[in-house]
Amino acid sequence: MKKLLLMLLLTGAVVLPSFSQTLPRVDRYDLETEEGVIDADSIALPVAEYLFKIPAIKDDPARLRAMSFLNKWMEETPSYEFILDEDIMANFDDDKDITDLYMAALTKYQLQNPDIEDDRKISIGALKLLLDYADNDDNYVLLRDDMNKLMAAYKAGRLEQAL
Repeated sequence: MKKLLLMLLLTGAVVLPSFSQTLPRVDRYDLETEEGVIDADSIALPVAEYLFKIPAIKDDPARLRAMSFLNKWMEETPSYEFILDEDIMANFDDDKDITDLYMAALTKYQLQNPDIEDDRKISIGALKLLLDYADNDDNYVLLRDDMNKLMAAYKAGRLEQAL
């Protein structure tokens, strides 16, 4: 019995760290050159996914690096065009954290759904990703009034009508 318990503990010590989330190596990409930005296309989705797998802790250096990288990449990439829906953005009340998460959601949704070309569908799909993330208390997302209204509409199945 002791051997079995010891074996389980050792297995857990080896396996659990492999499930932890780490930021992909964003420092390997030079976003000041077109070639570097195009090379970074391959890592944009993993960076966006990383942001949705960790809590939104404001002063986490890795999270801040990921957000900064993603925002710069979105600005510079010639491979993709990201349209910011004014109706959706108006609900963020100049909240930088929510805006950054929405940008990550746009990246994630658009790169995971390359067949969707309708800007409105992409924007709403990204907003749903953001709302799903914010709805998990473990992610520490604080929503302000307008976003709380959108969350309520989303949960009631009326998100598109609320926009």
